[in-house]
Amino acid sequence: MLAAALALTGCSARSRPSSIERKLANVAKDVVIPFEAEKAANPTPANDHTLAEGQRVYVTHCAMCHSNDGHSQNPLGQAMNPPAMDLTSPHVQSWKDQELYWIISNGIRLTGMPGWQGQLSSEQIWQVARYIHALPQMTPQRQQALEAVLTPPPPPAPKGAAAPSPAQEIAVGRRLLHQEGCLMCHSYQGEGEDVGPDLTDEAARKRTDAWLLGHFKDPPKYTPGTQMPAFDHLTAAQLHALVVMLQTPPAVK
Repeated sequence: MLAAALALTGCSARSRPSSIERKLANVAKDVVIPFEAEKAANPTPANDHTLAEGQRVYVTHCAMCHSNDGHSQNPLGQAMNPPAMDLTSPHVQSWKDQELYWIISNGIRLTGMPGWQGQLSSEQIWQVARYIHALPQMTPQRQQALEAVLTPPPPPAPKGAAAPSPAQEIAVGRRLLHQEGCLMCHSYQGEGEDVGPDLTDEAARKRTDAWLLGHFKDPPKYTPGTQMPAFDHLTAAQLHALVVMLQTPPAVK
């Protein structure tokens, strides 16, 4: 086995590996894992938070070669010599967390697998090991659910806070017209330019609130060819204030 493994050092990295070379390289992964790796235990809890942290590290550092789904069917993974291993395969899944930890930490010579020790913390490596073992059951929906685990919830509204009145929202909308540069192209109640439609009588056009909100977020989708930029950086409350202002007839204002 040692002689066969040493023979790999003479193989050109620019030629596609033979089936024998691929098998030897994969067997090498099993051979180099030291026995002491068996003594360690994964200290991270087996829960969604651990998987979510592992997924975040995996997507940033591992998916470039092994793909988001672990099958390694992307150009970079397939161009390696030998190709990056399918992490959902029975071979990889047979390795214990502590064996995966050792491989991720130290890498494997002759396979293109780098060692991440020093770049990732010990906790991160253990989290990735748990995530790799979850890959065979991972669906896009499950991945999205894990992403949501690390997304902080919006702050709660102050207790007893009253909803803004229409007059307050109109005032906010007018301020946003100036703040966001809308009057550089549109006019509103005598102010601004006439590059685009006059917004003073927007309510008379009988567009729905949903249409206006969608137009603010993705203008070309609602008005093909428009040069209007997207205002999807505004908060839901700010967009709602603009809609209330535009949907209120001038006589009411």
